[in-house]
Amino acid sequence: MNNFLTVGIEKNPVNRNYRQLMKKFIEETAVEIFDFNQYELNVKVEPNDLVLDLGCSLGYFYFKNSHKNITYIGVDGSIDCLKDFYENLNTDNKPILINSFITDNKKIYDCKPFFHDAPSKEVVSISFADLIKLLNKKIDFLKFDIEGAEMDFFDNESNYKLLKQNVKKFCGEFHLFNQFHTRQKINEVLKKLSVDPELDLKIYSVNAVDITNSYFNSGDYYSEIIISSKVNNNI
Repeated sequence: MNNFLTVGIEKNPVNRNYRQLMKKFIEETAVEIFDFNQYELNVKVEPNDLVLDLGCSLGYFYFKNSHKNITYIGVDGSIDCLKDFYENLNTDNKPILINSFITDNKKIYDCKPFFHDAPSKEVVSISFADLIKLLNKKIDFLKFDIEGAEMDFFDNESNYKLLKQNVKKFCGEFHLFNQFHTRQKINEVLKKLSVDPELDLKIYSVNAVDITNSYFNSGDYYSEIIISSKVNNNI
């Protein structure tokens, strides 16, 4: 286990109740979500929220919040992850799961599993705009971890407008080593978010340290960060 994860566990005791709900999980991811609470440091899932989880993986975020009577829609490009998610469920669990790749480009993608020793599998894409149309309801909490595709709805002005009109709170990973965007371009987008008067953006390291005031002076130190905000025109 990485040193920063070990330190984090000492500061943030394991919530065993959440972990015991999952039959299958990856330890490092469980530490980030259950112990560091990395997606709910600034904004939180409230009872009865509609939660859209992009990159839902094996269901960590669902099980962390399922006791709150949430309506949960999880999307993941890996059918192998969703298979494990289904195996974690019991008869009381009612998430809605979608096997799709999030991107504005409508086509069939060859999806290579991140967490499984398995061959690539074809998966259909779905755009953020189409997800908004499909839900046809305000999203109380948007969580995302989609390996760089987050730029599709923060860099694209049409998608960014849709997000601010339809999402009340959001939190997710920004991947700073991105094959389609330079770090300079990603930082330009993050700077735009940081000065947007409709947001109250916070930036965290993956081990839950608030780096809002230091991130833009950190050079290339971070490979991934967590961003989080309320959308003030929806409060």
